[in-house]
Amino acid sequence: MTTVPSSAILDQPVPGRGFAVTFVAVVAGVLLMTAAATLWRDPFWVFRAAPPWTRDGAGASRLLDTQMRRIKPLQIANLRPGTLLIGSSVIYRGLDPRDLAPGLPQPAYNAGIASLMAQELPVLAMLARDVGSVRRVVIGLDYYMFTRLPPPPPLRSDLASAFGRAEMRLKLMFNSDAPENLRGGGQRRTEPGLWRGDGFKTTPDFDAALTRKIAAAQDIAAMAYEPERLAALDTALGALRGLDIALYLSPLSAAQLRLLAEGGRRPEFERWRMDIAAVTARYGLTLYDLATEHPFDDFDPDKGSSRFWVDNVHFKPEVGRWVLAQLGLASGTAAPAP
Repeated sequence: MTTVPSSAILDQPVPGRGFAVTFVAVVAGVLLMTAAATLWRDPFWVFRAAPPWTRDGAGASRLLDTQMRRIKPLQIANLRPGTLLIGSSVIYRGLDPRDLAPGLPQPAYNAGIASLMAQELPVLAMLARDVGSVRRVVIGLDYYMFTRLPPPPPLRSDLASAFGRAEMRLKLMFNSDAPENLRGGGQRRTEPGLWRGDGFKTTPDFDAALTRKIAAAQDIAAMAYEPERLAALDTALGALRGLDIALYLSPLSAAQLRLLAEGGRRPEFERWRMDIAAVTARYGLTLYDLATEHPFDDFDPDKGSSRFWVDNVHFKPEVGRWVLAQLGLASGTAAPAP
């Protein structure tokens, strides 16, 4: 019997090995091309200052509308702002960073996030600290942040660390929806308006049908005040200690105040105002309570957007300029004329 040397056996081709190598190479090539295309087109607006789908620093992005809790922390880390505006959609629609006084730390970024809840404030505070560039923080608080409204999926706490943000960038580069986003699907708008690279969204007027719908859809029954949520604000202010902090209660329209009263929530709203003042005082900060004492009651949900309001909740940048003026942070040309 003839014995085959072991070296000859090792030299013989293994069935399927060539296919496996080719398959791995093809998959790796596709992933690398997808990553390169994502970096170039940047549908999430987190890799480039001016992606090709934007024009004059603005663009429509469904991804920013629906995934801002993943995207905005990365934009903050990329921009390394000196001034950070924190709050809900009221902030990203109403406070234009361009209206800030030029002497404030630059650049400024609007970190407003839709339906931001109080428990997410500490993550934004730790993110501001971790980025290291933030010197001035403006925080706009809404009553709804401190209620039992069903919360959205919260900000991930690991986005407050450089490692967590690096992991998120990788996930966005190799996202399963990357092909659709690269074809422009990510820019199909779900809400009217254009996003800017500084986190602000320009919002057009809504017609009466939409403002009525928004008012009718509000779940006042779920807007019960939960004082235990104040602990999150306390934690956030502690994390931001040493920075320049301006904190205010956002203006409410008369139409929205009527809804709160009709739903039996006005006493809770008033208690919330007092509780926020108490937390603020513990840190030696001035609370600017702008919720009701303002000259902008021109909104009727049955008539569509007004001069000062987009809908029941969201005020326009003209009111935002007044807010900044009350805080002493507005540019010389920012004060509105009611």
